[in-house]
Amino acid sequence: MAYPGGIDGATHLHATIWGDGPRAVFVHGSMSFGELAFSEQRPLAERWRLELLDRRGYGQSAERAGRVDFEEDARQLAELLDEPAHLLGHSYGGVVCLLAAALRPEGARSLTVVEPPAFSVARGDPAVEEIIARIGRHFAAGQDLAEEAFLAGFLRAWGFESLPPRTLAPRARRGVRSSMTERMPWEAEVPLDRLAEAGLPVLVARGAWDEAEPPARNLAGAAFAAVCGVLVERLAAQEAVFPGAAHQPQLLGGPFNDRVEAFWRRASEPA
Repeated sequence: MAYPGGIDGATHLHATIWGDGPRAVFVHGSMSFGELAFSEQRPLAERWRLELLDRRGYGQSAERAGRVDFEEDARQLAELLDEPAHLLGHSYGGVVCLLAAALRPEGARSLTVVEPPAFSVARGDPAVEEIIARIGRHFAAGQDLAEEAFLAGFLRAWGFESLPPRTLAPRARRGVRSSMTERMPWEAEVPLDRLAEAGLPVLVARGAWDEAEPPARNLAGAAFAAVCGVLVERLAAQEAVFPGAAHQPQLLGGPFNDRVEAFWRRASEPA
């Protein structure tokens, strides 16, 4: 499926559609695309219409003229919400969903964010400050790297040290190449007061990072826990923590899907 969009009406956003039923729009994070990020959510399509969005420059969507920018992506997502939907965003896509829901709260039936790097809401936390510094240095120094090397360096900046060699498939390589141009997510000014006033049902999900190697758990795991804690408090959100997962709890499949589906059902009930 291709979404129409843009001032000229040109088609530039692609979404993979699974199932039929109430609408849910999924937004992937960095270095990824819709079907890769949410491969384990397909069972939900038995009862829901899942739209796995490829942000511009990723997956099967059109190229973008400039760098990846969460504000541009949020505006494009908000334009797709004439028919209200449950929004679910992972990582950078979670930042996009937070901003889009603030732009058009009437278009969101609920909002689920999975470890969004909205580090601006938790500035001063030691792990947050350290991961900002490490990622910033990697992006500044790594622009001439091949995609595989850039991805490996990105993960090392999070504290991951045991990284097996990998060769990326073409769509995954495209995702890394686009992400190398990202506007840093901690530059996002997340309008928490506006989101709280909208009264949207919000679920904040994160991995427990219990099985991650200690440097990553103590750095990235702690940084995302700090961000998620602020979001839970400021948005009066529900929180879901998934043992056995790090930054991608959605890849657990069943436990994640069950929790999200229960949240969607409650959010769909009449007030």
